[in-house]
Amino acid sequence: MTQPTYGLFALMQQRHAARGNLTVFRDLDDQVALAEDLGFETAWFGEHHFSGYSLCPSPLMAAAYFAGRTQRIKLGTGVIVLPLYDPIRVMEEIAMVDLVSNGRLLAGFGGGYQPFEFERFRLDLNQSAAMFMEGLDIIEAGLTQEEFSYDGEHYKIPATRIAQKPVQQPLPPFYVAGMMGADAVKRRVATQGWTPFLTNSINPYDSLAQVRADYDALYEEHGRNPIGQPLALMTYFHCTEDRDLALDAAERARYSSRVSLSLRLDYGEYSEGPYMKDLPMPQDRTIEDVAANTLVGHPDEIAERIAQAVAILRPSHIAFHNQPGDLPQDRVMKSLELFGSKVMPQVERALAA
Repeated sequence: MTQPTYGLFALMQQRHAARGNLTVFRDLDDQVALAEDLGFETAWFGEHHFSGYSLCPSPLMAAAYFAGRTQRIKLGTGVIVLPLYDPIRVMEEIAMVDLVSNGRLLAGFGGGYQPFEFERFRLDLNQSAAMFMEGLDIIEAGLTQEEFSYDGEHYKIPATRIAQKPVQQPLPPFYVAGMMGADAVKRRVATQGWTPFLTNSINPYDSLAQVRADYDALYEEHGRNPIGQPLALMTYFHCTEDRDLALDAAERARYSSRVSLSLRLDYGEYSEGPYMKDLPMPQDRTIEDVAANTLVGHPDEIAERIAQAVAILRPSHIAFHNQPGDLPQDRVMKSLELFGSKVMPQVERALAA
């Protein structure tokens, strides 16, 4: 079986005011440095607005910052909520970040899902899918053509030349998250050779098996062997030999998952200022189930679950959401070190067998 690469997924979450904004960002500095030392392929930076669910409003800004703090690790936008932007600015900034990072940018995009965000950007969430597809058209055309124009429903651009060209030609690798129920998005990802970016949240990995099957069918339809086609998976992660600490991390992961669901609903009902309440959601799971369905637990358990995820989904890349719910920094760093020393070698042996 193919060995996946690994990534650090930084949502930059703040559950309580006491942790402080600055602490969140300083913690991430140390995490990314350690991930690079451990041989992780990518550091991913999320995007959300107006709540402690994520303090990062601009993954491209985060990637540009870490371009100057790192040497080898790739820098991924996980993801740019494309309808919230003018795509022509995103296009230029993608080229610039790829330049300043010397070709280390992975460009991840999503359509967004939080009504509260769209309302405050004065946009209609119901139009996000169409805006998303047009935005991808514009970015792809602008970065690959000497001159382009665009005449769409949402965006109209006169003949334009872009001065910046990315190091990675013709484009930095594109990743697409969310919107996996949209057949047009799946088809475009498959035909363009982009990477679908999935998350199992706190559900079993086989909950995503149909999505993988859908992509396999599209690859076959276009005469391509599904085996070896890319797929990225983001999952909650905490590696520890202490069962009580694993369950505590699972509770924090469940909190993060609950918040993600609540942000699809009535923000006011679920928030206390910028901080989100921990309220049960439909189809909630016990913390034991959360641990069992994610990469939270003992090194041996995590190695076994990675092998399980590879068998079901064949991910080429697995990104770890490793600090949900204000998980203490010392435990986060120890978890990453334990993964590097005990899990990575074990997985390499198991998948090479």
